[in-house]
Amino acid sequence: MPELSPQYLLETLAPAPDSQLVLALSGGLDSMVLLQLLAQAQKLQPFRLQAVYIHHGISQHADSWGAFCAHACQALAVPFEQKKVQIDGSDNLEHKARVARYQALAHFISTDKHILLTAHHGDDQLETLLLALKRGAGAAGLRGIAQRRPFGAGLLCRPLLAFSRSELAQYAAAQQLQWVDDDSNSDSRFERNFIRQQLTPVLTQRWPHFRQSAARSMAHLAALQQLADHYTTQALSDCLNGQGLDLNRLAAYLPVQQDLVLRQWLAKAALNPQTQWLETLKQQVIAAREDATPVLVLEGYQLRRFAGTLYLLKPEHVALPQAGAEFTGSGSLTLPAACGTLLFSETEMPAGLALPARSGQLVFGRLSLRFKPAGAANSKPLKQWFKLWQVPPWQRQRIPLVLVAGELVAVAGYASNTAPEQAKLWLSWQR
Repeated sequence: MPELSPQYLLETLAPAPDSQLVLALSGGLDSMVLLQLLAQAQKLQPFRLQAVYIHHGISQHADSWGAFCAHACQALAVPFEQKKVQIDGSDNLEHKARVARYQALAHFISTDKHILLTAHHGDDQLETLLLALKRGAGAAGLRGIAQRRPFGAGLLCRPLLAFSRSELAQYAAAQQLQWVDDDSNSDSRFERNFIRQQLTPVLTQRWPHFRQSAARSMAHLAALQQLADHYTTQALSDCLNGQGLDLNRLAAYLPVQQDLVLRQWLAKAALNPQTQWLETLKQQVIAAREDATPVLVLEGYQLRRFAGTLYLLKPEHVALPQAGAEFTGSGSLTLPAACGTLLFSETEMPAGLALPARSGQLVFGRLSLRFKPAGAANSKPLKQWFKLWQVPPWQRQRIPLVLVAGELVAVAGYASNTAPEQAKLWLSWQR
């Protein structure tokens, strides 16, 4: 077992002289122990250190806790800052407070030299495992709290995970440290407090080394998850086609690997769906008949399938423009509903479309209008051209259409009815 000491901290963190360590300081036992260790370690090896207290405003004692932290840092000559956050509503308070805390702390981790330190310990790790079991989590959840992971522009490290809370208490007593006790820690309505008060004592009394055994199991799961992440990243790269996920390529993988690819793809948009939602996605969207246009919503995003590709769409990707516009001469025109910008020029532009007149009307969604691109044998309704061009249905309503004297003369980004040598104006669309 390692010894809780400043030297252990230096070996675990390996800070460089230009490293900027930021301690999330609450004033509780755990973070005060880490503050003391960091202050002693700084005397052995130079690095920059700052402590930050996040003021949630939940407890009536929050002001006095902040003052206590400020005084402790002043005594150790550690720069200190307090940051207030606002939490709306009292439902799911633990989760909201945690999210708000890390969002606030992220502002202090602004370069790759910054390392955020939190004082999570081995008992926190065991509580995390029990909570993950309660949720029915997979390997990613059961691996527990990571000792080191990317955070903000730098890293998040938890150097005390190898120690129990009782070991931290022994160190604090030996160092004659003072700390504050959060009154909410005794409220068993909070899940972690219930585990801490009702479950952990029973487990550790029956099996004194249960915490260490659980930590080993979590480490094994973390290793397996790391391996799965490695191969899933390769599979995801193979399935991406520039628009979304290529479903034909995805189908070549084992079903369990398909699920991992889908989860990793969604995680890039900070989405972590439940297993049942993922089953719905596979059954109702991915496996829908070829001519269907299924839509599934997840936290504001839309998932749609078209031409063998699965798309993940933000609300602005599917918003319908409510109005058109007139254009005259050269210049640029910003389109509604985040549809991009049209550029007009009297000289030919790369990838530009030839227009037969210097003025006209811009409209959206007129899919029944007939259109005959330059060089085409026949005219067809615009919706048929969109099918030939493999334009996804949700994009068709957002493509600018150019009318001159009521005639559809150009579809921005696709085709014009005017030959280049007959152009009076050129059009380019920046999306």
